[in-house]
Amino acid sequence: MSFGIIEKFLVSGLALILAYLTWVWGGLRLAWLPPSVWASGILLIIVLASSLVPLRVTVARSRFWWRDPFFYFGLLFLGYLVIQWWNAGRVLYFDVGFMEWRYSPPLHPAWPSAFSRPEAAQMLYWFFPAWVLGLTVRSSAIRGRALIGLLQGLVYSAGLLALFGVIQFLTRTKYQYWVAPSGEGFFASFGYTNHAAAFFVLMGALAAGLLFREIFNREGKHPFRTTALAASLLLCLVGANFSLSRAGVILAWALAGFVALYGLYRGWRKLHGAGRINLAAATVAVFCIFYFAVAGFGSKDITREFTARKPSHHLLFPVLDNLDLSFGGRAKLDQIAWQMWQDHKLLGVGGWGYRYLLFFYLPHEEWKEYVQSPGKANVHCDSLQFLAEFGIVGFGLMLAMFVTLITSLFRRRFTEPKHAQGARVRGHANRRDPLWILGIIGLLLVVIFSLIDLPFRCPAILCTWVVILAALPNVTEARFSTNKNK
Repeated sequence: MSFGIIEKFLVSGLALILAYLTWVWGGLRLAWLPPSVWASGILLIIVLASSLVPLRVTVARSRFWWRDPFFYFGLLFLGYLVIQWWNAGRVLYFDVGFMEWRYSPPLHPAWPSAFSRPEAAQMLYWFFPAWVLGLTVRSSAIRGRALIGLLQGLVYSAGLLALFGVIQFLTRTKYQYWVAPSGEGFFASFGYTNHAAAFFVLMGALAAGLLFREIFNREGKHPFRTTALAASLLLCLVGANFSLSRAGVILAWALAGFVALYGLYRGWRKLHGAGRINLAAATVAVFCIFYFAVAGFGSKDITREFTARKPSHHLLFPVLDNLDLSFGGRAKLDQIAWQMWQDHKLLGVGGWGYRYLLFFYLPHEEWKEYVQSPGKANVHCDSLQFLAEFGIVGFGLMLAMFVTLITSLFRRRFTEPKHAQGARVRGHANRRDPLWILGIIGLLLVVIFSLIDLPFRCPAILCTWVVILAALPNVTEARFSTNKNK
């Protein structure tokens, strides 16, 4: 099998898995997750086997999977989750001696454990595909040009999904996909509106980076691609607003403002004469379309989301009296998660274990507000929930995976062409590339979102976030030759 065929297989697999997770319930329905896991398993086999194929292109030695720390940290983390799943099974019982409710210990108390095997398996359904997709993107069998095509495809898909969500929004349907009833609110394929907002903010930033790279490309522009990227950017920003997530609305407008200012700043330095005027006119036109689309079709709904049911009095800023900027008891949930981790520091309480122990940390009179009300099975702070559920060991391994990807954004790599005589090529991320800058902005916005919500507990967002982070070093790499003998 030739290198080109392997590359096509891998990129197609990446695109199909991400499209499936994104379009089919946002990856949130457990019964629909196995196909993505099976496909990821097949993709992993191809990635591992691709190292046996002689490569006729220049690649960094560090990009072979057996030299990639991401491979080993991910494998150890997944092994940790497997142990939690294997050692799961704890039963709630009433201890008549102490006259209180307790959970039975796991079969092996000194090992990582969880409460329910199906729920512990869900952690594997989330993180196994994310690990495989990240490893595939970092594989030596995929070149930067193919990754650019993949990212563009993801942006177009996100734009179409946002358009689908806008159509659903305008029809005022209460049924997701017009077939499945949803009483808690949804947008597009996401059954939780904050997930939709986080996803479209991320993809909007990526669309902006690809758009500016296309506009400022000196080798020639493609009008159709420029138009498609601009339309996708606009649709993603509109989708983030129409999700009716307060955090999503705020972050979408912050991103829109940054994109407009950044585009004008870079364009003014790179373009001259008519080019500057055209860029300014296009920026104003797109921004106005965005504003009037949101204001014209969603202003009442967005205003309703920001209107406080119980107005409060602000001495310094009276204008905020009628604004709902509350966090829905999230501070209390954060406090409980921190205390839960303090009690289970090393190994945590297992995947989804937080919701089983929540009532132990609350007085009985607060059970109705926190334990029995919907939406309190999660901390709404991803880092604290993963810390409480995985402990120092599991959370540390998961963090090591992500740190490996982050450090790749700033690390220089060396490649040695087969036919080069003493020469080598040094590559590093081009930090002036709009895709590098706006890609990181999008990734950071999701991280900020995760401090007050749970985007990383959505497989579609988790996998897309990992793929973008893993791809950025390759697609923004600047190369120049050096000589070994210098």
